[in-house]
Amino acid sequence: MLKIFSTFAPQTTQTNVLMKKKSLPIVCAVFFVIAMTVQFFVSYGREKADLMQQMEYKMDLAQKDFLFEMYDMHEATDEITHFFPEFEGNSDELYALLERVLWHYPALYCCYITFPPEYSSHSGQWSCLTAFRVNADSIITYDPGNRIPYYKRDWYNGALNGTEEGYWSSPYNDGTHEDPVFTYSQKVFDSQDRLVGVAGADYTLAWTEQLLEDVKPYDDAICQLYSADGTLIVGSGDATALRDMIEFEKVLSPTDMRLVISVPKCHIRREITSISLITLSVLLSGLLIIGLLLHHIRKEHDAFVRMETTNKLMEREMQIASTIQLGMLPKEGVTGDGLQVEAKLIPMREVGGDLYDYFRKGEDLFFIIGDVSGKGVPAAMFMSATVNLFRSAVQRLRSPKAILEDMNKVLSENNPSLMFVTAFIGRLHVPTGELLYCNAGHCKPIKVSGEGVSGLEMEANIPLGFDGKFRFAEQGVLLGEGDTIVLYTDGITEVRNEKREMLGTERWKEITKKSDGVVVCLLKEVKKFIGAAEQTDDITLMTIRKTSAVESVGLRVENRIDRWPEMRAVLHDFALCAGMEQRALKKTEVAIEEAVVNIVNYSQAEWIELKVESLELKELVITLRDNGVAFDPTQQADVDTEQVTAERQIGGLGIALLRRIADDVHYRREEEINTLTIIKQL
Repeated sequence: MLKIFSTFAPQTTQTNVLMKKKSLPIVCAVFFVIAMTVQFFVSYGREKADLMQQMEYKMDLAQKDFLFEMYDMHEATDEITHFFPEFEGNSDELYALLERVLWHYPALYCCYITFPPEYSSHSGQWSCLTAFRVNADSIITYDPGNRIPYYKRDWYNGALNGTEEGYWSSPYNDGTHEDPVFTYSQKVFDSQDRLVGVAGADYTLAWTEQLLEDVKPYDDAICQLYSADGTLIVGSGDATALRDMIEFEKVLSPTDMRLVISVPKCHIRREITSISLITLSVLLSGLLIIGLLLHHIRKEHDAFVRMETTNKLMEREMQIASTIQLGMLPKEGVTGDGLQVEAKLIPMREVGGDLYDYFRKGEDLFFIIGDVSGKGVPAAMFMSATVNLFRSAVQRLRSPKAILEDMNKVLSENNPSLMFVTAFIGRLHVPTGELLYCNAGHCKPIKVSGEGVSGLEMEANIPLGFDGKFRFAEQGVLLGEGDTIVLYTDGITEVRNEKREMLGTERWKEITKKSDGVVVCLLKEVKKFIGAAEQTDDITLMTIRKTSAVESVGLRVENRIDRWPEMRAVLHDFALCAGMEQRALKKTEVAIEEAVVNIVNYSQAEWIELKVESLELKELVITLRDNGVAFDPTQQADVDTEQVTAERQIGGLGIALLRRIADDVHYRREEEINTLTIIKQL
């Protein structure tokens, strides 16, 4: 028995191992089949959901395209009612207005203005001034009078009894065209805001059918347009064909019509089936990792497609740019702490590119006013970028020149549309009244003071957006207590009155002088000049008034050479505002630096004090004080600069340079304090 057991035991063990080896692939195969099946159905569900989502995006885009074209009826009627008060009583001008609207909106079939008998030029008769399109190159105008009972039409009575939003009619046969038409109509008011009639615009049903064909997302899709009460207006398709389709319904606000787009289910089946077969093949081949990668790639692709669709929808919604534009600008002025700032932007009907902004940073006020080229959404977007760049640059930079060049570099490098913006940027140091500014092709600001009204001096700098490497010239002016700077855009100086006369710069200066730089008063005078004329451009106005007394300009620092840049900045800003030329200013800075270096190296002082003032804008007086040992540099002998360096005495070059550049140099010592006064003619 032991021998038998020992003989068969190894065979039994081998059989069990063999059975395990055979069952392992089966178990793995079953597990793989289960995993494959789960993965297949999961992938199927995901792909179906993604495709349905893509189709929803396409339906939204088709609805937006359709409504965008249909809304021309609304805009055309708006244009008629807007310009009617200007031409009321003049039939020729009104006919010309109707013709202009037809040419501007090629899809329109007809437009008209209807009047009741009490308003008609022919006493006791109905009147309907009409313009309709005969063909692509011909428009006819006429007045059918009492021949067509338009006062019985739904579009006429619906507009009279409806709201200011207007009335969208159902299709009807107007008797002049073989195809039915439908109308959008609005009330018409005269210049006295009295209701005088109804204006309308017509589209043919044939044009609408073609539009539905153009917006179809698939060639075999079916588009149908229903009225608010559920009546089929345009579209076709029998119940059998629609039975195997998926319907997407959208309400076309504000028309209250419904657009129904039916898409064959075969599109989903075909795409899902092909994708599922690919996934199944990958799983059967055992390349699960590759399958997951392909699935990931497809998800990334779907995300990209959704992003593109979203971007297109966002472009359609950019009509709210005017709201965004006004929302970015400061809504309240600044009053107090020696300063008063007021600003106002009055946009015209179309979105423009005017801008202004101001920012208080410590004792400095940074401000900008500008005007972007062009109109509409592109100008509003360029305006938004300009304001954001200004706010970013102010946080990092202090000089108006540096801020302007930083903005210009970015706008020039990212400007494929070749747009540009004129701008004026300034920094006002409120205590001292130092106003440093840099202009980029903008209108010349006006200074209002007790001495009168004058324009600021301007360098010939180019607008922003042309050349990112351009170097702008910085300028300055000193403001006294009560002085006001008036900044504006060309929408003010180029405005015209009823006689087509332009306001102009000289009239504008007279207005600023009379109104004392108050924004409300200035705008009231401009409106008075315009009268009943139409505003032709955005109007932007900003005033900055210094209300506190002028403080002296000075700085006391430790006796270290590394504090010179701070002293140089104080000297540079004040001298530039006082009117010193750039070349003379650079030489003066070099001379004062030599004097400071001598104090640092030889005086043994604890501190140095710099004071700068201007005497009636004719002389610049620079005073250096220190508590070091007594030393009178004015008593030093002049250095012979013609002598060779090896034979020349040591020192003296700094005072020689100071004497050459300055018009007068004085020294005195009082109470253990050295005082060096340098006078430079402006």
